[in-house]
Amino acid sequence: MATQQQQHEQVYASPAATTLAAPSIADMGFGKPKNFDFEEEFHYKFWNPLYYYKALNQHRLRLNLPNPGQFEFLNKEIKTTMLTNLMFEGGRADLAKILSPNFQVMHSFQMGLPGGNPSAFEFAGVYADENTMMHGKMDTELNLQARLNYGVSKELQLKAQAQMMASDSQSMLQLEGEYTGSDYTANVKAINPSMVDGTGIYLANYLQSITPKFSIGSELLYQCPMPKVQETSISFAMRYQPSADRAWVAQTQGTNILTTSYWRKVSEKCEAGAELQMINVPSQGRREASCSVGVKYDFAMATFRAMADNFGKVQMLLEEKIAPGFSFLLSGELDHLKGENKFGIGINLES
Repeated sequence: MATQQQQHEQVYASPAATTLAAPSIADMGFGKPKNFDFEEEFHYKFWNPLYYYKALNQHRLRLNLPNPGQFEFLNKEIKTTMLTNLMFEGGRADLAKILSPNFQVMHSFQMGLPGGNPSAFEFAGVYADENTMMHGKMDTELNLQARLNYGVSKELQLKAQAQMMASDSQSMLQLEGEYTGSDYTANVKAINPSMVDGTGIYLANYLQSITPKFSIGSELLYQCPMPKVQETSISFAMRYQPSADRAWVAQTQGTNILTTSYWRKVSEKCEAGAELQMINVPSQGRREASCSVGVKYDFAMATFRAMADNFGKVQMLLEEKIAPGFSFLLSGELDHLKGENKFGIGINLES
């Protein structure tokens, strides 16, 4: 009888008489130990910027975005298609000799150049291995140019470039550091920096992939040509590459210059591109625009490039590979508005 009464009391015991343990944070699904301080974690998550930085990095890793490349080579396809930096005038001969797998020397002869020096000779040497690249050249006017690239690690690369010209105004020293991340590239430069009065030109740019096909970046320029004279400007850039055979690029230089370009690989042997540049400087009363279109054909033993712009200038460059290590170059330019013509012929020999 007593036993039945005790069981009855246990079944109908009041809630106040029953002792219930309060659930811990770990029991509620937070996955933290029992001695976890919720208030401390609250302040850490919502008030510490490191939490948001860590969350952003985790999100970027999940996206698995590609590296966007370098800021200054956003329109690299246009540079290889157009003739802006490939044209030459007069006679030219480039002779290269490979002395070892890591070292080679080059001799360059030029004749019929415009200006006071109709001919020139340059001697250059290049050394390169897995981590280091050194390049230097000197001409008959004793103008010296040198460049050094050193890879500290797979991500970090240090660069230095210097030139000593006959005119002191053209001599320069450039120091550069570049960090290549999984989906971004950061670069800083210092041109003719002075530790005494702080003069020089300083640049910093950052390029980030937003999606596998779209990337944006920005560059900050600070220059101090003389003490107490300072100028700053900021540039923005974007690149959209929906597929491997086309790319759109838009880039500003300060607030006065806008450059846009479009490149298309038409076929395995043909590439085409167009570039539009608009300049607006109200203080100088300057407002103009230029448009250039170019095409590049790659044949089995030759490469042909042609370009035309809205100023009536037509350019052409033909590189014919006559034999392995031997090429023949032919360039021409017609300026219809100025009535000027330029012609160049050259050879490249490598042994």
